[in-house]
Amino acid sequence: MDKNYSKQVFFCSTASRYFKESLHGSAAVYKCFIMVEHADPFPAKPTDGHLDKTWLKQLDAVAKKNKGKLLLVRNKGTDYKNSRVIYVDCVTQKYLVINSPVGDLHQINIEGAVADTETKWEVDPFFVVCTNGKKDKCCAKFGFPVFKFFENIFLPFCYGSYECTHLGGDRFAANAALMPFGIYYGRVEVEDVHEIIKQTAFGRILYPNYRGRSRLSFFDQAVECHLREHLGNYNIDFPMKIFKREERDDLIYVQLTYEESNFEMILQKDVVDYPHLLTCTSPHPETIVKYRLISIEKES
Repeated sequence: MDKNYSKQVFFCSTASRYFKESLHGSAAVYKCFIMVEHADPFPAKPTDGHLDKTWLKQLDAVAKKNKGKLLLVRNKGTDYKNSRVIYVDCVTQKYLVINSPVGDLHQINIEGAVADTETKWEVDPFFVVCTNGKKDKCCAKFGFPVFKFFENIFLPFCYGSYECTHLGGDRFAANAALMPFGIYYGRVEVEDVHEIIKQTAFGRILYPNYRGRSRLSFFDQAVECHLREHLGNYNIDFPMKIFKREERDDLIYVQLTYEESNFEMILQKDVVDYPHLLTCTSPHPETIVKYRLISIEKES
């Protein structure tokens, strides 16, 4: 055997960094998340978890019906006796928690709990970090160290954290999401964790790692990011509203409001031939869509 032989291993996250692809406007689009605490190693798909699979499939159907995503989660407090189900509403930015013995999880009616007027909703922020190597090896390689920093860092303003199954956007690993806002961060390194937590405590986002808000479409995320850059405003609370969109002459004209100000924005939709694989297991290269800013003006 040739001792000089070396096998090259492809990592989609490393390729994305090399390509210098922008993170902004790339958050996976979900309006809610259903999270189930799961003590065993994560499977590639949440519905293949080591719990009642019929019940997991029912939860997955509920999540999809509400334009959301099912996640398995765990942290150092997770055990095999007790579990919890968390329903996160990213539109209203709140969540509910149901604690249950593992053997009784299948009895939980999550839709009933969401509809119940007596349900106690919570708003304290927490983080989830994708570490699901069975979905994509980049998520384990880059995500797990980041999760351990979130879980073990000691600061006066720390937040709860979980590792989780696939969040979306393998090539942006390590991926973390701030709940209940549905704020996605990408290319997070262990050195970024302290700053992300600090900015959260101050009510701001860490913009260099900011992918967007999951409750917005990719287009709306792009508009939001362009407006943030124009205003220099990186607050978590960002009350932007698009009230008109028109496409003509290959350009997209947008009218929007932020607080009491009106803006007009012109964007160009670019379809880019991405030269690498979008995930570590993609069969072939694909195209990606970016919305390039042409101009932005404040209306008088």
